[in-house]
This record gives sequence, structure tokens and C-alpha cells, in this order.
Amino acid sequence: MSNDLDFLFKPLVLVTGFGPFLNHPVNASWEAVKLINKEMLETKHNIELVLLEIPVTYENVDEFVPALWETHTPKLMIHVGVSSEASCMTLETQAHRKGYQRMDYFDKCPANHICTAEGAIRLHTKLNVERICKEFNGSCSDDTSAISSKDAGRYLCEYIYYTSLSVDNTRTLFIHVPDIPKYPSEVTARALEKILELTLEQVIEMDSSKEVTEKLKDVNLDDNGENSAQNNL
Repeated sequence: MSNDLDFLFKPLVLVTGFGPFLNHPVNASWEAVKLINKEMLETKHNIELVLLEIPVTYENVDEFVPALWETHTPKLMIHVGVSSEASCMTLETQAHRKGYQRMDYFDKCPANHICTAEGAIRLHTKLNVERICKEFNGSCSDDTSAISSKDAGRYLCEYIYYTSLSVDNTRTLFIHVPDIPKYPSEVTARALEKILELTLEQVIEMDSSKEVTEKLKDVNLDDNGENSAQNNL
């Protein structure tokens, strides 16, 4: 029974990749995501890891992504997409609400080219992307490397990123991966695992720091309450 309860309370990490579209009948993002070593990461970090393929349509993002947040309350959400321009792992730092003019897999665009999620014109991840890249580059022994980017491309990649950032920008990251000829899927999968671990570590740090701050706040409130009670005596 205790094992069942342990499972219920494991932090959940969600990683999404995209399905086929236009010039990418095989999408490098999902090909790599589905090769992530789920069991290894779950055991090592005591998490539940969910890997999902998302169709390349604005409507699917609108429908599924907020529902994923609501249903799973993930500890960490990582979206992965392919970029034909990327030559290494590219970690995006921001996403815009407007400017989505490129047609999706169903030849559709969002109304007025605006993301349906509510939020500012531009949202940033609160994760320290530069630090993740630095740690990744310092620890990887193969030919992979990571850089940060401020331009997620105003297509489904940026659209899904904005949607998740609007829900919680403290635990959301988007990664552009190179196409398969540049990085074989296995290589990309190993790189994604490492980035996931570094990002999860950062989220856990931030959550712990937040808990300490809140406890200190509570202690101060209690102290103030006692002091005011004594002053009233």
C-alpha cells in the first residue's frame, strides 16, 4: 500500500514532442522524445515521467495543453520542437502572444494570429536558461552542445511555449532540437535527458527556496501576532 501512496505523490514531469508537418514527415522532436529513458529517469529522480506527442495544430495546443496542466499539475513541463536552422540544442527563453501567421497541419491559423492563452505580449521563462546551457556544455562528453535563444519562430513551437508559460513560467521550458541529419535521434534523446535533469534540479531548488521563504513569513506573522497580543494585555 505504501508503494501505491509513494507513486501517487511522485512529482510528475511532462515532456512533449511534435508530430509530422510540412517538410518534416518524421519530426525529429518526437523521434527523440520517445527514446528518452523513462525508467532510468523515474528511478533516479523518484518522478513520474510522461512523454506525449502533440499534433502540429493550434487547436490541439489550445485544447490539450491547459488540460495537461490542470490534470497533472506537473513539477516540470518541457516542450520539444524541431528547427531546421538549429545546429545544437537550443533553449528558448521567451514566447510572444501575437504574430502567428503560418498555417498549421490543417491549414489553419489562430483568429487574428493571436494565441488564445491570456497573458502579456511577451512571456519569459523564470528558469535560468543560461545556467542550464553552461552546466550542459560543461558536462557533456559527446558532440552535443546547448545555447539559449530569444526567437522561438512564431509557429507551433512558440505557440505551445506561450500557452504553457501563461500557466506557470517558473517550471516551463521549450527546446528546439536540430533535424535528424545533424543529430541522430539517440544523441538528441541523451541530450534531452541531461537537460531535463539540470532543469528539474533547478525547479526543485526554486521550490525549496520558496517553501523556506513562506515558512519564515509564517513565523514572522506568528511572532507579530504574539507581540500584538502581548501589547494588548
